[in-house]
Amino acid sequence: MPGSNSLGIPSVMVSRLFYALNWYNISPALVPISQSFNVPFSYTGIALSSFLLGAGIFQLPAGIVSSRIGARRTALLGLYLMAASAILSAYSASFFELVAMRFIVGVGAAFYFSTAIAILNEIAPARIAGMIGYYNASFNIGAGAGIIAFTPLIPIFGWRMDFLASGIAVLASAVLLQLSIKRGAIYGGFDSRNIRARLFDRRTWLLGVGLVGLWSLNYTLPEYFKSYGSLININPNIAGLMGGIIPIAGIVGGILAGTIRRYNPLRLAAALVVIIGALVMAIPAIPYLGLWFVLIGVGLVATIVISLEYTIIALMDKDSRYMALNIGLINSIQIGIGAAVPAIFGFIEIYGFAYSWFFLGLFSMGTLFLLLLLPKDFMRFYGK
Repeated sequence: MPGSNSLGIPSVMVSRLFYALNWYNISPALVPISQSFNVPFSYTGIALSSFLLGAGIFQLPAGIVSSRIGARRTALLGLYLMAASAILSAYSASFFELVAMRFIVGVGAAFYFSTAIAILNEIAPARIAGMIGYYNASFNIGAGAGIIAFTPLIPIFGWRMDFLASGIAVLASAVLLQLSIKRGAIYGGFDSRNIRARLFDRRTWLLGVGLVGLWSLNYTLPEYFKSYGSLININPNIAGLMGGIIPIAGIVGGILAGTIRRYNPLRLAAALVVIIGALVMAIPAIPYLGLWFVLIGVGLVATIVISLEYTIIALMDKDSRYMALNIGLINSIQIGIGAAVPAIFGFIEIYGFAYSWFFLGLFSMGTLFLLLLLPKDFMRFYGK
């Protein structure tokens, strides 16, 4: 059993942390990248969206591959691909070469994410809800470090060091995971009809699209807040800290998610998203101290909601073979739609950040109505 090794769960959490580092380490590098390649700042949203496209498009292939060769092999494939492309990003000769490398980093991320949750389910199936909470908390630690740690380092060592160090960290975590978990479950009797049934499950689509606005907000806000903070005369290092506090606050959210799941998670999620969306729309009018509370609130709420969402999907299907596929599907839905949001945000910013924040907050709330279309008994399997 994969869980027989006591380092199995810690190695997954470490790989999740360094995986997350490569999501958000680009945030403090956006301005230096635009200057280095002499492209308008608004173009930097293309690099963010390119990563998301790679991560979104390949979620489903990753889930299908996992159902054939097992979660462990698929996750390792993703980590090694992510590491190689992140390291190569440091040597990009042009902006569009960097965009291409970020796309491949996203592909690697796609092959790792849902399959790592499947590994946790193989190790500790009775504790999967709590494991997902800790898994997301690990992501938040890495995401916060990607912004906070590199904000003061990039002016000293340059943005290329950012990608090089992050890629090496992922490579080390991949080796640790491979050595810690010697083998994983491999399934036989592959049936494409089961794949199709899950790909067209109406519940997964409604849940994924219903919460895509929150997902997009949670990704875009930390990426752009450092640049916004500097624009409104917040010290750049403090602005980076403020952007990084969003995922850091999510550490608490990931831990709380395991207790909140006993209530009606969808109703609670919708109410919280409305509050957060309204606050983000009002960012230009919120004073400095108030911004701290808004950013902490976003990180806390987003991680709670996303952890609940993944747990719903993990428990919805009794056949663990398809867990990576189901989670990959909801990720593909949200990343595929959400990939457009940073690019749209960046181009709206041409007219001022106030319009960008309004768009982001409004979009986060605008997709929630789809949750009303879920079956009334949808939550019966979820802690009921």
